Amino acid sequence: MNVDMRDQLKQKKQAYVQDEILSSAATLFAEKGFRAITITDIAARLGYTKSVVYYYFKNKNEILWQIFNRMYEKYQATIDEIQSQDLPADEALRRILHSHALHVMKQKDWTAIYFRDESELEPDQQVLMRKRKREYDAKIEVVYQRGILEKTFKDVPPHIAISGFMGMCNWLHTWFNEQGSHTPEQIADYYCDLMSGGYLQ
Repeated sequence: MNVDMRDQLKQKKQAYVQDEILSSAATLFAEKGFRAITITDIAARLGYTKSVVYYYFKNKNEILWQIFNRMYEKYQATIDEIQSQDLPADEALRRILHSHALHVMKQKDWTAIYFRDESELEPDQQVLMRKRKREYDAKIEVVYQRGILEKTFKDVPPHIAISGFMGMCNWLHTWFNEQGSHTPEQIADYYCDLMSGGYLQ
C-alpha cells in the first residue's frame, strides 16, 4: 500500500470517528441537555475512552460548535442550490420550505440543539451564529419579495411571512414521530400546502 493510499484511509477513518462522536454528542445533548453531559458520557456511548474524544475535539464546547456549524452548512448548501436554479419565486419558496422541514425532521436531535442551545455557545460564537441565522432568513425573504413583485405572493412584509413559516417548520422536531403514520416527505408537503394557501395570490 502506497503512502497516498494510507493517508486517504487514515483521513476517512478520522472523518468517520469525528462523525460518530458528533452524532453521539447530539443524541445525548438533545436528550439530557448540554450541561448534563460530559466527555466521558459521549465516549462511553460509543465504547471509546474519553482520550479518543479529546484527540478529535479539545473540549465539549468545540463539539457543540461543530454541531452548529454542520447544521448551518447543511441549511445553507440547500438554499444556495435552490437559488442557483433561477426558479419562479413560488416554486423556489416551496422547495426551500420543503427542504427546511425535511432537515428538521430527519435530524431531530441536531435540530433541537440548533434552535435550543445557542445560549450554551461562547459569546463570540453566539454573535456569529445569530448573524448566520439572520442571513439565512434574509435569503428566503428575498425570494418572498420577488414573489410579491411577480404578483404571485400576497403583499405581506417578507420578514413577517418568513418568520412565521420558519417558526412552523422549526418546531417540527418537538412532535414528529419516525414511527408515525406519515413520512417526513408527506408532512413537509402538507406544511407547504398550508403555508402556500396563506401567501399565494
